Amino acid sequence: MRATKYIFSLAVLITLLISTVDLDAVIDISAKKNPLSLWETVVQKVRPTNAFSRSLAHFTMGVINDNESKPEDAIREYKEAIESEPGVSYLHTRLAIDYILLKKEDDAVEELKTAKSLDPSDVRPKFLLALTYTSLGMLEEARREYEEIARLDPNSIWALSSLADIFVLQKKMAEAAAVYEKLLEDKKDSAVLYFNLAVIYSRMERTDEAIEMLKEAVSVDGEYVEAYIGLGILYEMKKDLPGAIRNFETALEKDPLNTKLYHHIGILYYKDKKVDRAIKKYELLLKNNPNDLDAYIELSNIYLGEKRPQDAIKALDAALERGSKEASLYIALGFTYTVLERYDEALKFYNTALEIDRDDPKVHFYLGVLYEKRGDKELAAGELREAIRLDPDFADACNYLGYMLVEKGGALDEAILLIKKALETDPDNAAYIDSLGWAYFKNGMTDEALTELEKALKLEPGDPEIRDHLGEAYLKKGMKGRAREEWKKALELKPSKDMQDKIREKLRKAR
Repeated sequence: MRATKYIFSLAVLITLLISTVDLDAVIDISAKKNPLSLWETVVQKVRPTNAFSRSLAHFTMGVINDNESKPEDAIREYKEAIESEPGVSYLHTRLAIDYILLKKEDDAVEELKTAKSLDPSDVRPKFLLALTYTSLGMLEEARREYEEIARLDPNSIWALSSLADIFVLQKKMAEAAAVYEKLLEDKKDSAVLYFNLAVIYSRMERTDEAIEMLKEAVSVDGEYVEAYIGLGILYEMKKDLPGAIRNFETALEKDPLNTKLYHHIGILYYKDKKVDRAIKKYELLLKNNPNDLDAYIELSNIYLGEKRPQDAIKALDAALERGSKEASLYIALGFTYTVLERYDEALKFYNTALEIDRDDPKVHFYLGVLYEKRGDKELAAGELREAIRLDPDFADACNYLGYMLVEKGGALDEAILLIKKALETDPDNAAYIDSLGWAYFKNGMTDEALTELEKALKLEPGDPEIRDHLGEAYLKKGMKGRAREEWKKALELKPSKDMQDKIREKLRKAR
């Protein structure tokens, strides 16, 4: 799979620099120089003196120690070389590299500054200094170094793209985009540059322009898997599920061993109401990779969503037969039996999951759901609080406990705080927004409730519970006709029989 360019890992770069590959051959890419001979690199001017001979001998031993992964010994030799022949920029650069390997970044910075001052035209110490500053989080200093390199060589892709990366880290997206736009004026055949600019446009919420850049990337390189994945993600963000599926499928054709793509395409087919295709995608994945536990679980979730619980159990039993001992499998089985209202069997599976991993917050969350459905509110609250203790950002647990407290009454302030905590993690979750609106309604804050419930309905117009809550809020505001309208639409969505009975009673009373 293609490796997209990101900011270098300093440790990886330095490992490359001190390998048997000549240092100049690696970092002179940005300077567009040919690798120099060892003699020319060190002294630049041939001066056959005893001091030079001693310096060369120590330098050679330093390189040997570097190649044998002995940075402390190499440092000693380079210091001796500098003492014998001061004023050679390259010696300070080599010394700095070993300081970086030993995590002595302050010493490295001083040596690189010295190297810069000895030869202001040499981009190598500037490049390493910029990378060191980046690793230290000194982004302004790194930016200045890359800008200096770019002034010395205005066409250096390394310098300009690294400068753009610094702007991204600083969250200066417009500046980063401008750098890539400038690069693409002369480098229209670079798929990677188009891809990187697309990522920046996406972060600037310029989605359509990001899509165009990714299209350019795949027109330059039709095998660019990451670009097709990027297109899939952007189309999904635009809620164009067919477009998303099309690009993910193309990515899968290029990279058929990418199991994550199977999973994502299966989920998208299900969202696009193409259930048979979703199931076939998971079946194909399991044919090629029968030990993929997540595939069994996701397939079982589809069957549950289609009200085919026996097929869900069959899928999970198949995973059990493969010998899986993961807590997530027993949680999925517990949840499936909870849906079937076979609570005793569900509890056995959850207890098995707890034996495997007592600190898994998901086990406690689903146990809380089970106890709540059995009517054991105190046990449910205890398990949900344990899930939140283990994972304070567990949005589903925060929302579920918050909503449960709303229904119970008497702890509305805590309920509102919990639901708002869930919304911090997922601000566009219609279920969480509905919970907040219902909490406001129960707290007598009808106007605030209407705002939240109407927002939830826009996000999820097919949810009968949201329409039921909205009907209650409209009725409270004296808008009886709007209330009846919402309740009628809720009934059209075929909710559970219990909810249907309650809504019909509300319609009867609101005549």
